[in-house]
Order: sequence, then structure tokens, then C-alpha cells
Amino acid sequence: MAIAAVKGATPNWVLRCSVVLAWGAAVATAALFWRLGVVLDAGRFGSGEVAVMLLLGAVAAGFAGFGGWFSQWAASSTERRLRQLVVSRIFDLGVAGTHDRGGELLSTATIAVEKTATYRAGFLGPIVGALSTPFLVLAVMAATVDAPIAGWLALLVLLVPVLLGGFQQLVRPIGAAYRRTQLALSAAFLEAVQAIDTLVYARAAGRVATRLAERGEEHRRGVMRLLAGNQVLIFVVDAAFSLTVVVAAGLLAVGRVSAGTLSLGQGVAITLMTVLVVGPVDVIGQFFYIGIAGRASQREIVELVEPASAATAAMPAAGRGSADPSLAGTILLEEVTAGWPGGPDVLTGLSLRVEPGERVALVGPSGVGKSTLAAVVTGQLVPRAGRCRVDGVDAAAEPALARSRVAVVEQRTFLFLGTIAENLRVAAPEADDARLWAALELAGLRDEVEAMPDGLATHVGEHGRLLSGGQAQRVAIARAALRDAPILVLDEPTSQVDLAGEAAILAALDRLARGRTVLLIAHRPGAVLAADRVVRLDGPESTGGLR
Repeated sequence: MAIAAVKGATPNWVLRCSVVLAWGAAVATAALFWRLGVVLDAGRFGSGEVAVMLLLGAVAAGFAGFGGWFSQWAASSTERRLRQLVVSRIFDLGVAGTHDRGGELLSTATIAVEKTATYRAGFLGPIVGALSTPFLVLAVMAATVDAPIAGWLALLVLLVPVLLGGFQQLVRPIGAAYRRTQLALSAAFLEAVQAIDTLVYARAAGRVATRLAERGEEHRRGVMRLLAGNQVLIFVVDAAFSLTVVVAAGLLAVGRVSAGTLSLGQGVAITLMTVLVVGPVDVIGQFFYIGIAGRASQREIVELVEPASAATAAMPAAGRGSADPSLAGTILLEEVTAGWPGGPDVLTGLSLRVEPGERVALVGPSGVGKSTLAAVVTGQLVPRAGRCRVDGVDAAAEPALARSRVAVVEQRTFLFLGTIAENLRVAAPEADDARLWAALELAGLRDEVEAMPDGLATHVGEHGRLLSGGQAQRVAIARAALRDAPILVLDEPTSQVDLAGEAAILAALDRLARGRTVLLIAHRPGAVLAADRVVRLDGPESTGGLR
């Protein structure tokens, strides 16, 4: 279950430790106040009493200080586990599952993860401690000072869970609305940043900035509603609980001291312990907004992860980790119907077989589904009907395993901000420099990289802008060589370079393709001529889509 995976990011022992630390600080402080009352009644401070009080004070401070550090550490550890869970799920979704969801997924992987981690590791444990320590303090009060007064105060404390339960139901819609406005703002901002060049050229930057400002204002109003709810809770807790408990404890203590049934020291101890009773409850009001936003963020993560758990549970046992050895090195599509989420079928009843070591060029006019077919083969798009096997692996049942059998060189090479070496090690993190140079040799880029002042440490810039288009594409070819997969998919790899650069890239692709099964999507005649077989994709309206 997805909710179990999210909750599992914070081990139960972490929550228990947070509660125990809160209890330890409360008991030590309550004991300190009791001893102070005893000293007041005695009328003198002996060396032994001073030592005991100093020890109790040090213990209380130690529990409180370590509790604050522990909450921060636990939240950081939980955030790391949750982010790994979310990012793994995003990669499992692939191209199809993340289509047009960049802003939403970015917000989930950053803001939602942070708020959920703070809620689960930095809020739940301390809040349980805050709700339970008043009873612990009252138990100390009953055992050391006066049981009847502790009993009356306990009845008042029991009203807190009732107040919190009602208020939680009241503010639940506020948290959901806050998350919706935050997601909308994140998506719009990311889209604007990614398309900044286009917006400037189209003179639309001002209009987009205005829309972003409107979304920002809407989100601000959501934040203010959230904070307003938090302030209402603080007022309710302070007015309906804290003031009532303090006044009641004061009146009871004064009355008992006046009647002579309590000593002055005991009355002072009761008054001081009452501060401990209401102190943790004040924390509830101060940090309750963490609970509102945290629960909404947790639901967001659960909704993202849930389909993965359901799909894994529904997968036939025979389909997990299995591959047909008779289809090793083969691409096999049987009556495949596929399309992008929310769109019509792009491929209908398509069947295709590419034998081991064969190079097949897939051609046809734009829009007939060539890239869609490549997405199916690479496990990025699950067929709506039919079956696709890659190197003997069912791409629909085991998309991650199918992707491990495929190396891809796409139309537009994506290079990460960093060095050439770092971009190459995306495919093989353990590769040493010798392997990197060998891959560059295969891609026909070694001489050019060696001529660069920094060699493998040369920075490529954002999206590879410090390299030429041909150099960036050959870095992608070197990366595919390091991938060392039996199946190679080339999605118009020369479409972004001129004719002069195309020859060098085709020569590199020819070396990369040796000994591999190749599916090549191409428009240019030069690329098509390098194939063993040419298959024309006419579109879903023709039988099987091929001829």
C-alpha cells in the first residue's frame, strides 16, 4: 500500500523516541518544581538540595535540547527516503506518465516531500508528546503534592482532544485548497521558465508575468487562509483551555493554602507544574499549520505512489523478472494499439518483428506514430492492446526491465549541467576514464575532447550549450555505447545537425550498431540507406499500420 510506504519513511522507533524525549523533559522539570516547593517549606537551601535541583535542571535541559536536534535529524532522514520514493515513482511512470505534469511532479518531489517529512518526523511525535505530557505532569503532581487538584486539572485537559478533533475537520478543506493553488503556481512558473526564449520572441512575457502574478496572489490568499485557521486555533486553545486551567489551578491552590491543607511550597509547586500542563498544549497551536499542510502533502504523495503499488500487486507472478531466451536480441510487436494519455490511438493493430542484429529503418510522414512506436519499444508507453517484447522481456509487464535492455539516441540530446565525464557516467556511474575515452573514440569525439583544455572535465553548459549540435549528439552516442544494451533505438538522431555533421554521426552510429539490433526512425535518405530493411508506417487507418 502506498500509504504504508509513505508512513514507513519514518520508522516507528523515531516517533517513540520523540515522545519519550518529551516525557523525559516534562518529568524532570516537574520533579525540579516539586523539590523547589520542598526547599521553600524548609526555609533553607542545603548543598544536597542544590545539587539535586541542578541535576534535575541539567536532565530537563538535556532532554529538551536533544529532542529539538532529534526532530530535525528525523525530518531530514524522512525527507531523503520520501524523495527517493517519489523520484523512483516518477522514473517508473516514464514519458507517458509524466507527460504535461512537470510542475506538479516538481512540486511533489520538493515542497510536498519537505512538508510531509516535517509533518511525520517533526510533528507527529512531538504532538503526541505534547498531548500526553500534561497527564504525566499531573501524575507527578498527584504523587508528590496533591492528588485532588491533579484530578480536577486532568478533567480539564481531557477537553483538548475534543477541541482538536473538531477543529481538524473544520480546516481540512483549507489544506486541500492550499495544495491546489501551490501546484498551479509551481506548474505555471516552471512552464514559463522553460519557455522563456519563446515568450520573449513572441512578446508574450508581459502577459505570462501577469498571469503568474495572479496565480501568486491566489496562492498567497490560500496561505493567509491557512495561517488564519492556525491563529483561530491558537486563540481557542489559549482562551478555552490555557486560561481556564491556569485560573482553576491558581484558585484551587490559593484556596487550599488559605485553608491550611497545603503548604506555601506545595502551592508554588502546583502553580509551576500547571505551566508545564498548558505549555505543551500551546505548541499544538503554534505548529498546527504543519499538520494541515503536512496531511495535504502526504495525500498528494500517496496519490502519486498508489498506482505503482496497485500495478505491482496486479502483475501476474510469471511476468516478474522473466524473459524468453528464444527472443534474445529481438524486437517483437504483436497487434499493438497505443496512444498518448488523453489522446486518440496513434497506432492500431501494429505488428513488427526485428531479428537479432538486424537494422530496420522506420519511415513515414510526420504524425503517423514513429516516435510513439519507439516509446512503446523503450517501455516509456504501455500499449492499450497487444504486446511488445524487447530482448524477450514484456515491455508492458516489466517496463523497467525492458528499458534496461535498450539504449536510445534521440532527436534532441539532453545534456546535464556539468562536465563531459559526468554526462557520460549517467549511463555507467562506475566507468573509469579509460572506458569514457573508449566510448568517445567509438563516437568519433575523442580527438575533439582531447583538444579541449580540460578534456573530460570540460563543462558542457546548460543543456549542452557550450558544445555544438554535432558534438552534443556524439556525446549521446558515447553514452549509449556505455549503456551496452543489446537493443538500440535511434529516433531521428541526425535531425538537429547539418549535412556536414550528419556524416560523422552516421559513421559513429554505424560503429555503435555493430552486434546490436537496431530500430532506426529517420527522414533523411542517408540514414535510411544505412539500414538492412526499410519499413513504412502509413498510419492507423491501414491494416497493421505497416507495409
